[in-house]
Amino acid sequence: MRCWRVRFFPAVKFRRYTIGLGVLALLAGGAALHPMTGAAGRLMSGSERSTLLGGYGTIIADYLWLETNLAWEIRDVTKVRQLIDLTMKSDPQTAYYWLNGARILAYDFPAWRCEAASLAPLAVQANWRMTGANEALLLLERGQRWHHKSAVLHLEMANICLYGLGDRHRAAEYYRLASEQGDAPEYAVRIYTRLHDEEVAGMLLTR
Repeated sequence: MRCWRVRFFPAVKFRRYTIGLGVLALLAGGAALHPMTGAAGRLMSGSERSTLLGGYGTIIADYLWLETNLAWEIRDVTKVRQLIDLTMKSDPQTAYYWLNGARILAYDFPAWRCEAASLAPLAVQANWRMTGANEALLLLERGQRWHHKSAVLHLEMANICLYGLGDRHRAAEYYRLASEQGDAPEYAVRIYTRLHDEEVAGMLLTR
């Protein structure tokens, strides 16, 4: 068993090193594409270059997300945050990364901080959770550039507002936006209607 461990871990390290070299090569290739122009001879925008990179961006993002998960396992907040950002820039058209990156920011980071400082005042811990939720919302707002016609990011923003911030009014607005998209699930309308009706009822009671 001891010999197996000695042989296994260097192999894993070598495999990650090899993949890393491949990613660097792809990044270099992507950089070489930046001055390229489209069919009309104009300079391509950032989003168009991402499309042009095609599978290269996906491969890079997959590798970066693997590194993100490894950093997440040891709760390296700084590295996870950096890798989330790099992953989104590599493949912004994949909603999976935006959703899970936002969930890490909104829920995991505050939970880790509260666990590490369990004796901190409740108000302080609440502020950490609010900060995490707001950071996640900013990330998802960036993602809307590529996913504004889809309900998926609106729904995630609604959930973060509802469960991370406890802001039912803001959550209702995001559920409404989600319900207006072509791929919206039926429950988006139901939740929006319920939250809206509760808000109206609350306003009537306060008069």
